[in-house]
Amino acid sequence: MRYHDQVDGFNISEVTGLRSPVVIVAFEGWSDTGTVTTDTARRLIDAYSAERFLQVDAEDYFVFTETRPTVHIDDNGIREIRWPETEAYYARLMDAAHDIVIVTGIEPNLRWRTFSTRLAEVVAAFTPSLVCTLIARPAATPHTRPIPVSGSSADPALAAKFGLGRSLYQGPTGIVGVLHDALRRRGCPLISLSAGVPHYLNVDENPPATLALLRALEPVIGLAPPLGDLDEEGARFLERVEEASRGDDQIATYVHTLEEHYGENDGDDEAPAAELPSAADILRDIEDLLRGDSPQ
Repeated sequence: MRYHDQVDGFNISEVTGLRSPVVIVAFEGWSDTGTVTTDTARRLIDAYSAERFLQVDAEDYFVFTETRPTVHIDDNGIREIRWPETEAYYARLMDAAHDIVIVTGIEPNLRWRTFSTRLAEVVAAFTPSLVCTLIARPAATPHTRPIPVSGSSADPALAAKFGLGRSLYQGPTGIVGVLHDALRRRGCPLISLSAGVPHYLNVDENPPATLALLRALEPVIGLAPPLGDLDEEGARFLERVEEASRGDDQIATYVHTLEEHYGENDGDDEAPAAELPSAADILRDIEDLLRGDSPQ
């Protein structure tokens, strides 16, 4: 691919003619419990056959002893190194009023101000109709109930349009929060959607939560995102949770307690988990099973 711009490690190819796109942003790390937001972004990329137009050089923004590259075996049996990535994709949505841009990657370790400033400049250049950042946070919610999705916006008109609240969180933030500020300074219309993930299911993916975020994005994008096999994946995931917890009275009691308080603990979208009920010992077997670590 021929790039027309290379500044601060950002390699950008020219994209023209996008119709006031909706921009979806998801970063693995602080704001992405169970890789729910980045899984959501990847499914949108695949569903809309989105084309990549931006890559960020990992050398400029990562400490590789903290965020390590990974080794994979390709289809030919050759080992390859995959470096931490930040990428952006676009797709033209003929059935929607707007096109779409999807930004996804791993939260960088270094130069957050430079990274966020540069990325905000790229996004703002499209004159987006809306930027939606995605968050997945641990929550005291049971796996037996629908994944709660809440949202916020500092713009009263956007909050009213999408039925969102206003973020009142103050405290430490991740790259999504820093990028949000950089986008705000450039006049981009901003909202955030947050999925509350059962805090005791600390596993690498959570299909029901990904499904909940995709469904919540329908009014944002302007059409229903293709869900593929997520319904089936979610059902299998919950079956495995039930299999791990079957016959354990402690687990049943714990989950029942969460069910009784379902919906009472919706906090701020950006706030990290705090004072969640401890389930480390009671529910370790569930996590082991979902990771494939349980004895056969």
